[in-house]
Amino acid sequence: MRKFVSGPLSKLALAGALVGVVLSGTGCKKLLKKATQFDAGVTAPEASSATAQAEDPDDALQEKLEEYIKCLNTLSSSVHQSQKRYLSLVPKNGPTGKESWADIYKLPDGAAGKCAAGVEKSKAMPPKDASTAALETAGESFAKAVNILDPMITDLDKYFDNKDFRDDKWAKAKTVHPQLMQAFADFNKADNALHTALDGITKPLAQRVLATIEKEEGKKFRYHRKHVLNTARELIEASDPSGEDANVDFNLYSASLTEFEKAVDDLTTYGGAHKAELGDRKLAPAWPLADSHYSSFVSSVTAYRKASKDYWRCLRDAPAKAKTPTGKVDLDKVTTCPDGRPGQVAEEVVKKYNEFIRTSNNNQFP
Repeated sequence: MRKFVSGPLSKLALAGALVGVVLSGTGCKKLLKKATQFDAGVTAPEASSATAQAEDPDDALQEKLEEYIKCLNTLSSSVHQSQKRYLSLVPKNGPTGKESWADIYKLPDGAAGKCAAGVEKSKAMPPKDASTAALETAGESFAKAVNILDPMITDLDKYFDNKDFRDDKWAKAKTVHPQLMQAFADFNKADNALHTALDGITKPLAQRVLATIEKEEGKKFRYHRKHVLNTARELIEASDPSGEDANVDFNLYSASLTEFEKAVDDLTTYGGAHKAELGDRKLAPAWPLADSHYSSFVSSVTAYRKASKDYWRCLRDAPAKAKTPTGKVDLDKVTTCPDGRPGQVAEEVVKKYNEFIRTSNNNQFP
């Protein structure tokens, strides 16, 4: 993931987006919940019981993933926001002593401890095999990193809020700064690792869920809704690649956009021909709100589609100096886009995606 301090599509902006897309109940950014509470890319079974979980390994897997996702939902974006706020007021090499003030955002109260407890709880849950080993390791590293950061941030927040730097001439801030920077670096590494580990599990899980829906119901509302969510996830991830290479692969983004647009078109085509199903309480569990929820979903995904197409034009029309020999685009070298400044266009993609996921989570319709 592009580091939050560089590039128009920052990790700060995408943290919530990618977490919001990892898992879902029947629903990133938020993610996995039982029954019909959430739906951002992977669907939980309609019913959750000890018997069902014993019969379907994916049910147990989704239960195991829940606490890791809670950690990301609660803390990933918060830490990146805190880091960005701090470095917007303090030089990267540390306070000079000439600053008039500084600030750092606290993390949610108690979240770090709850994350550690949740990770420990999930570690003991099945499945316990090679497929989840990397996840458990990444989760432990994430919890450890955030629990190191939390007291440091809390202490600095109090220091800045009380303006104690006026009394010690920034001595404490200068001493703490290198430790804080190392803690942020360790967290960023752990955060990336946890996202990657979840991706490795949840993407195949999303496809298995989609296949199950098709097998059990055919390509009806539930299938098309899930397909839209899955392709929307692929598209948002293609918009800002993971790893150290922050350049956007235009061909990958184009292919992802094509798949996403087809999924949206398939949904609206089916919806136009079968709208009556949403008024049938036997076919639409969300009755009598299924019809209005469907409309909200379509409206929100259409807005995300438009923003994604604007971003596609920005990549397509990038100047030669911004294009690499491998067909990627360095957005830092793009000065203007057909639909606005690169940063604005890129951030609009994330904004509309997050709005879409929130709408999806809150508007069940199949």
